[in-house]
Amino acid sequence: MSDFNSWTNIKDKNIQKQLKMLNEEQKSQNFQTTLGFGTAGMRGEMIFGSGGINEVTVSRLASATAKYMLAHSKTTAVVCYDTRHNSKKFAKIFANILSNNSILVYLFKKYAPTPLCVFATRYKKADIGIMITASHNRREFNGIKIINEVGIQIGNAAQKEISDNFNNIDEVENYNSTYKLKPNNVKFLGDEILKAYLEGDTDTTKKTLTIVYTPLNGTGLEAVTQILKNNEFKYYIPKSQKHRDPDFTTCPYPNPEFVEAFKESLELAKKVDADLIVATDPDADRLGVMIKTGRAYKKLTGNEVGYILLKYLIENYKQENSFVVTSVVSSPLVEDICKKNNIILYKTLTGFKSLGEKAHLEKQKGGEPLLIFEESCGYVVRKNTYDKEGIFATLLICKIAQWLKDKNSSLDQYLKDIYREYGYICTLGDSVKFEGTDSLKRMNDVVDGLRKKPLKRVLEYKVEDTIDYLSDNTGLDKQNFIEYHAGKLSFIIRPSGTEPKLKIYLFYRDENSVRADENANIILNSIKKILNER
Repeated sequence: MSDFNSWTNIKDKNIQKQLKMLNEEQKSQNFQTTLGFGTAGMRGEMIFGSGGINEVTVSRLASATAKYMLAHSKTTAVVCYDTRHNSKKFAKIFANILSNNSILVYLFKKYAPTPLCVFATRYKKADIGIMITASHNRREFNGIKIINEVGIQIGNAAQKEISDNFNNIDEVENYNSTYKLKPNNVKFLGDEILKAYLEGDTDTTKKTLTIVYTPLNGTGLEAVTQILKNNEFKYYIPKSQKHRDPDFTTCPYPNPEFVEAFKESLELAKKVDADLIVATDPDADRLGVMIKTGRAYKKLTGNEVGYILLKYLIENYKQENSFVVTSVVSSPLVEDICKKNNIILYKTLTGFKSLGEKAHLEKQKGGEPLLIFEESCGYVVRKNTYDKEGIFATLLICKIAQWLKDKNSSLDQYLKDIYREYGYICTLGDSVKFEGTDSLKRMNDVVDGLRKKPLKRVLEYKVEDTIDYLSDNTGLDKQNFIEYHAGKLSFIIRPSGTEPKLKIYLFYRDENSVRADENANIILNSIKKILNER
């Protein structure tokens, strides 16, 4: 870990100016930790110091990536960036450092969504893709994802090697030797990539659906509106969220998992009497959905969107070799649907890296993925794609809504039919956050305590079975979370991989949906209380 004094040796006058603006508390806080490169890439607040994502740490990661690529004879890379503060600057740093290490770089001319970066990596037959994005995080954050030639986040071995390279690089020395580099072998990608990406998905039959779409001031605008136009859909966009706004002024937490992200869209939907509201997060790899229920609108959970997509795909596209991939924290109802329809279901650990790797492996064995999805609003509905894809998922949910409207039905009724056939289940997600300098330690202490002194009961629900993904033989890689079963109740507790908080995934079955929702919320609050008191 570098300290403040070592950074004063950086030659870049702009960095020195930023360092001089730090007060004593910021100096201590910003250099307290070192931001590293992990399984989900690099993500952090844009602060000056070893604990933040900034020109110095990005340069260090770019050099570590270049070293990895050269060691494995990888010679081409795609570099893409989102609409956030500094994203374009960080992309140029990556492009300059890679290109000066004899690597051909395809750099996007303007910001673009993560799905387009994934597509371009495969389309240009590049060895890796670099996406500068913090996805759905707040405006203070930025991040870097690295994907392989298949379009999946790099595997554990590659991640470890880049991480080791990163840890062995002196960031001050590295920055001083790289910050003046100019691009050496860079080609620019423009509209031709979007055109190729959207090619073939066109349906000009008459549409009567009215849609409100929001890109949440992110990268989805051009791709989503073009694909809706290609399919003759009528749509409206909230003016305040249409164009780039790196401050996310009207949506401080631009995550389509949560109903708060739909405030502007909901107001517009009521004015235009929309049938459907769809939202993509700032890098457009996630999809959130609100549906019309009578005169009101209802926010669907990520699981509920998954049920709808799955039922439709089974009814219209099922093959003998079809399979579905989801994660262990997604709804158990998916298993019921697959079982009744003779579809093979594979469950993986959380994160699309695990989901994508499993889908690609089974595809190589002769299977055909019908749907890949996780409860946090990530879906893959397109062939030969293995990372979450909010753009084509948006198109599909609109097509389903139109198909139902043509039959005098609706997404609301379709979801009710699913619950009628398979039984109702309430799925809730929440978290307990830990504050302070020792927040990570206290979070881990709580998880350790759950192992030393196991939960026996939550309210009147007696725990009948526990699965510890760290010590039990689950057939999956070891992971630090615990699953509990108590009759009609089941829930999972796991530490976040990026923040000091414990995530809770709760599933509660009851034929009465109102009673199920009420009981599930009471139980969730009880679990949160238990964790806070541990």
